[in-house]
Formats: sequence, C-alpha cells, structure tokens
Amino acid sequence: MKILMFHVSHFWYIAEEDESKESAKETLGESLLVWIQSERHDQDDRSGVLRKMVKNIRWLCDKVNVDSVVLHSFAHLSDSKSRSSFAKSIIVETAKRLQDRGFKVHIVPFGQFNEFEMHVEAPSLAKVFKSF
Repeated sequence: MKILMFHVSHFWYIAEEDESKESAKETLGESLLVWIQSERHDQDDRSGVLRKMVKNIRWLCDKVNVDSVVLHSFAHLSDSKSRSSFAKSIIVETAKRLQDRGFKVHIVPFGQFNEFEMHVEAPSLAKVFKSF
C-alpha cells in the first residue's frame, strides 16, 4: 500500500465523464487529501492494510487538526497494482471506518482521471508519504 497525504486548504475536481459541466465541479474545503495505491500483495493482508491506512490517516488528521478526509484512488505511486475491485473496496471500507470515528469523508469517483486543483499547506507535515 502506498498513500500520499496532503493537508489542503481547498481541493476541487471535475470527474472525467463530466468535463464539460461546470455544475459537476466538486469543491471541498480544508481536508486531508489522501491518494491511495493498493498493490498486489495488499490483497493477502486486507485487515492489516485497512488498520494501517486508517491509523496513518487519523494520525495525520490529528497532527494538522482536520476532521475532513478526501480519499482518491491514484494508481501511479507503484508499478504493482491490486485488482481494481479490491482497490475500490479498500477505499470504501476506509471511508466507513473513518466515518465511524467522526470524520467527514468524501470519495473521489473511482478509476477516473480528473481535472483538479489543490492548495497544499506549507508545513512539512502537510505532505506525507507512507508505504506499508
């Protein structure tokens, strides 16, 4: 599993299928934006991967003092890729676990390349990469 986390003051995207529609622009405020790459070996340790991902996201949310999380599938952090059905299910389960702990969670549409804009905060903890 590879996750790249950004503390953003704002993030917007337009899903690939809605490129021409300004009304389809999804705008989100201050959040922890998490780009997620699930790898083949993650399929052998689903519960461990989920536990570590939620733990890392919660840790950084606490450090940067945010309660809003944006989960974004991003299959460009590693050459190893899990099945897409597995990757999607991990994101959905992560969202559920975070919501159960009081976080507001938004999932960017899975498997689409999106036009997006983000503003990443300046402190070094605003940009964190984890591999597990």
